[in-house]
Amino acid sequence: MTKFKCLILIEREVGRDYRHAVSKVLVNSGCLYSLAWGIGCSAWDDSVDWAFLEAYDFGAYPEEKFVMTTWHEDESLEEAVEFAKHCTEYSEVKLDDILVLDFAHYERGDFIKKLYLTA
Repeated sequence: MTKFKCLILIEREVGRDYRHAVSKVLVNSGCLYSLAWGIGCSAWDDSVDWAFLEAYDFGAYPEEKFVMTTWHEDESLEEAVEFAKHCTEYSEVKLDDILVLDFAHYERGDFIKKLYLTA
């Protein structure tokens, strides 16, 4: 994937340092839209924003590399997944590829995939 969106689902605590490391990888890997839902989702939103700013040494950046971030703390999981599927148009870039990071206590990949495909 070179340009993609990332849906971050958080249902367990994730440490600040690990969150920042993941955010840096996302920005450096071509993530152009990051959506966070769940526990501390606004911290994930901030973390990706800071990782983006750091990647360009807090200065000018190419407009086509800008990373849009949103957090969805007052929405259901289903609403956040639907938003990820339908409301993430990024400028002229169509983001068909999605990476889902699911910080849950149990494996639920099939469930999340089904939610996304039926949204």
